[in-house]
Amino acid sequence: MKIIVGLVQMEIFDGNKSKNTENTINSLKKLAYQPEIPDIVLLPELFTTGYDLRNVAEYAESIPGETTKRIAEISKGRFIVVGSILEVEHGKYYNTAFIMNKQGEILGKYRKVHLFSPMLETEFLTPGEGIKTFIIPELNDLRVGLAICYDIRFPELFRQMALEGADIIFLPSEFPSPKKDIWKTLIYARAIENQLFVIGVNRVGKGRSDEFFGCSVLTNGDYFINLTMEEEIKIFTLDLDTLKLIREKIPLLKDRRADIYRI
Repeated sequence: MKIIVGLVQMEIFDGNKSKNTENTINSLKKLAYQPEIPDIVLLPELFTTGYDLRNVAEYAESIPGETTKRIAEISKGRFIVVGSILEVEHGKYYNTAFIMNKQGEILGKYRKVHLFSPMLETEFLTPGEGIKTFIIPELNDLRVGLAICYDIRFPELFRQMALEGADIIFLPSEFPSPKKDIWKTLIYARAIENQLFVIGVNRVGKGRSDEFFGCSVLTNGDYFINLTMEEEIKIFTLDLDTLKLIREKIPLLKDRRADIYRI
């Protein structure tokens, strides 16, 4: 099976929710009217606000909510959208990734489990409590996983999603400079060791306290696609049948010693 994926590598302006939202909508409009419309579009981490967490109470919203409604106006009937925003529920704030289907409905969401203290997440946000995979009926029941940025440093999370049958893990991110080589290496490693696609979209530009290098990555461990350090909107076709060949050649998950280690 082949699917078309759109990557939106965009500049984000910390704390300027209205500008970021408009930029997101304009990017989605460009994809919506391409000759080849993607099946799934991936947006960066916290694409509406960036890391202005001191004002999280002002920016956080429900999911579904205002932002997903705006996105659905463009994406409905066209493509699935994945990205992360600040979520509020019962007075707690989360960095939450969502999958919105082609009907504009929230198919699933994942609250970031590993909070990144250097960018104040542990001070202002609540960590998620679960690892989930999701089935996308519109894509022949494709099973996918969600992770967010700092999660890439924790292989256990990715292995758990692989064991649940994920073929793709989406990784909305704001991975800061100067860690470009680490970013690429970690994504490549997670794809190789779990024999699945990992697709990470990273922010570009300068924030209030950090710079971001882009270099979004799409890989299944067998091949590796890397974007530039500038704003880009790119479309790629994934052949999911390549995973079957990779897994048949080296039956990695079957050769695990679950009797010795838990995951």
